[in-house]
Amino acid sequence: MNEQKPESKSSIEWTRVYGRRGYTWNPVGGCHHACRWTMPDGTTAECYAETVANKFRSDKFMPHGFDHHYFNPERLKEPTALHTPAGIFLDSMSDLMGAWVPSEQIEEVLTVCRETPQHIYFLLTKNAPRLLQFKFPANVWVGASSPPDFMFGKPLARKQQTAMLTRILGILERVDVPVRWISFEPLSWDVSALVSSYSGAIQWTVIGAASSGRKYFPPDVDHFRSLLTALDSQSVAVFYKGNLKSLPLAASHWREDFPGDFKASVLDSLATERISQPTLF
Repeated sequence: MNEQKPESKSSIEWTRVYGRRGYTWNPVGGCHHACRWTMPDGTTAECYAETVANKFRSDKFMPHGFDHHYFNPERLKEPTALHTPAGIFLDSMSDLMGAWVPSEQIEEVLTVCRETPQHIYFLLTKNAPRLLQFKFPANVWVGASSPPDFMFGKPLARKQQTAMLTRILGILERVDVPVRWISFEPLSWDVSALVSSYSGAIQWTVIGAASSGRKYFPPDVDHFRSLLTALDSQSVAVFYKGNLKSLPLAASHWREDFPGDFKASVLDSLATERISQPTLF
């Protein structure tokens, strides 16, 4: 597990939920999605995890490249040794819900989450349909990423992105956990109408700018303002990624909010949830 320290510019800020220490944990590694984003200046940015994997690739870390599937069972029990409540990102270097990940491995990860209710786990996927195949413990915040510009080596037209986001929202509203969320990083088009159409589907959202290395491209201010209006009308908590400081409107009214009613709801859920192997729907 890697601690996400506040002083590190590369840390994932939202893992430090409710003042807890934040960590990344990757018992599963690698991804086949090959996501890419087109920057406003015409350049193309790759997935940050792929960049990290390529930069630090070694015999012990991603030896076969990022597009290979890895399972590290020796890491499964790491959260059980962390007794202080923490926020833990399940798949910063993978997609746990990826179609290539065996269901048995996913169940092993979720069992650990169930056995450590003191932690909050963040799951983030680009394969939302698979979420409906599993029963998640109440302390897993189940999320999906907004569609990229390229996936599996092919460009996605706006019509395709719209259809994907529509499907994501429809699936999330069917997932039975206290907190469902979306990461709009980057926020590169106006998604407010879709978000408004699925009131109650999400309780939290993370918004970020487009970025390529250390170069940031803030979202269109009108798209940003419209999304905030849609989210606020549904009382959805909003967390700004650090790169959103590149947008003056965000920088002047900064938000790092988490769902306010999560604590009570998760305690109720955990009190009635049986500590057992999850079953498929």
